[in-house]
Amino acid sequence: MSNFSALHTALSSLYAQRRGLELAGHNIANANTEGYSRQRIDMVNVGPPLSPAFWSRWNGDGRGVEIQDVVRYRDQFLEIRAALEHGAKGHLEQARQVLDRLEQLFAEPGDVGLARQFVDFWAGWDDVANNPADPAARTQLIERARTLATGFNEAAAAIAQLRSDTISELEALVADVNATAATVAQLNETIKNAEIAGLSSNDLQDQRDLLANKLAGMIGATIRPGEWGQVNVYVGGTPLVSEDRAEALQLDAGSSPVVIRWVKDGFAASVSSGTAGGMLEAVNSTLPSYLADLDTVAARLRDDVNALHGAITGEIAAADRDQSAAGNLEFQVALNGGGYATVTVAGADWSGAGGAAALQAALQAAVDGAIGPGAATVTVTGAPGEPLSVAITPTGTNSLTVRANGANAGFATLLGTTAVGSDGVGGRAMFTGTSAATLALASGVDGNPAAVAAGVAGGGPLDGSRALDLAELATSATGADALYRSFIVALGVDAQTTDRRLDIQTEATSRVDEARNAVSGVNIDEEMVNMIQFQRAYEAAARYMTTIDQLLDTLVNRTGVVGR
Repeated sequence: MSNFSALHTALSSLYAQRRGLELAGHNIANANTEGYSRQRIDMVNVGPPLSPAFWSRWNGDGRGVEIQDVVRYRDQFLEIRAALEHGAKGHLEQARQVLDRLEQLFAEPGDVGLARQFVDFWAGWDDVANNPADPAARTQLIERARTLATGFNEAAAAIAQLRSDTISELEALVADVNATAATVAQLNETIKNAEIAGLSSNDLQDQRDLLANKLAGMIGATIRPGEWGQVNVYVGGTPLVSEDRAEALQLDAGSSPVVIRWVKDGFAASVSSGTAGGMLEAVNSTLPSYLADLDTVAARLRDDVNALHGAITGEIAAADRDQSAAGNLEFQVALNGGGYATVTVAGADWSGAGGAAALQAALQAAVDGAIGPGAATVTVTGAPGEPLSVAITPTGTNSLTVRANGANAGFATLLGTTAVGSDGVGGRAMFTGTSAATLALASGVDGNPAAVAAGVAGGGPLDGSRALDLAELATSATGADALYRSFIVALGVDAQTTDRRLDIQTEATSRVDEARNAVSGVNIDEEMVNMIQFQRAYEAAARYMTTIDQLLDTLVNRTGVVGR
């Protein structure tokens, strides 16, 4: 090797060490850049020629150094695992957000929630029971009943609005997924072109991987490495990004359940993770489930109260089943708010084995004659020696009201356990509606304090016994109040469970991210050491070049000057 070749050896070292310094500076400059992966240069020695030549041979040891590659620190296995962990975390974060909104909606325990409105409603019945003749107590009860029904309406509307808002957010998320997937495909194409051309694509791969990880968090995508530095992104096993081609998704909010579909063929995408998976679970399962539970509470409230307030019933004691000396037993009935018609049943001895059936037949015929056949069903039960239980139930959507016919004892005898208002009318329902959204104060009671049924036909409208029975529903183990408390407890348990799962998942995700950062993150101290290492190597190469230059100067300018 000639001394001139030694200059090239020194120059190659200067180039390599300077490149190392520049790369260390690039790492330090991006130490806080999201998604950046640290890089290093791979140097290889340039050995002597391996091909023999005529009349000459290589006597040197090597020809310096060259940069073989710029390596990007990245662990593909950790990237795949991180995508899974971030998808699971995104799902739980969305689930927790929905439950948190539900907890804020019901605001329990507190002074503005439904539990407080239940307390006020039952207390209103106590006030009526204590003062059945006081119109103010009845008016206050009506207002509390209206407030309770409105509370159910508002809660149901809020859950429905929360579901609608979540669908809108999901639609925006799907659009973001499509845009991100398209960008990943474009970067894949650019990276492939750079790799084929022998150019470094490390920074582009960092940008691409950052977006791919974002897709994992948004829709639970999984990531697989491809050729030429590309990655493929899958959703439920179907490619969302395949090299330089991206597919599109669309939200089908009109289907039941709501699904995300592939635009290319309309098939449903299997999305069960990520923020999108959490949103789908919320709109298809969580929110409908809680709304259905709230509907159950509203229905229990309606049925329990109406069963005591609006049912048309009676009981004839076992000792009083013989009514043969009573003459005609009469009461009046009105169908669907129309005029009253008189129902007349001739008193008879109903104490025998066929007494219940005989009374039922006679009463059914009389009711049919008064309001028309098929409008109501009469039921009478009771074995010999037992009380006779009487019930008149309107059919379909019909409604009935009943009252005494003057001084005739038929109303008290046959329908004595029917709750009646201060106007003596019974059969009015307190609540109407089929769900929490439609629960309302019945029109016959709304604005009519006299319609509040505090007593029963057998004891008089002001005996207060039925109001006391209604107040005691507050302590029923199977009543609406207990059911609502169970509903709130279940919500709290679900929220707490989700919190714990999210904490565990956050810890697992953090550990994976820490492992990834240990591989690809920039360590400032390490880069400082690298800088000093490259700096010293550069200085040594420069000193070596200076030495070779001095040798050449002596050889060229001083050799052979003796004797001139």
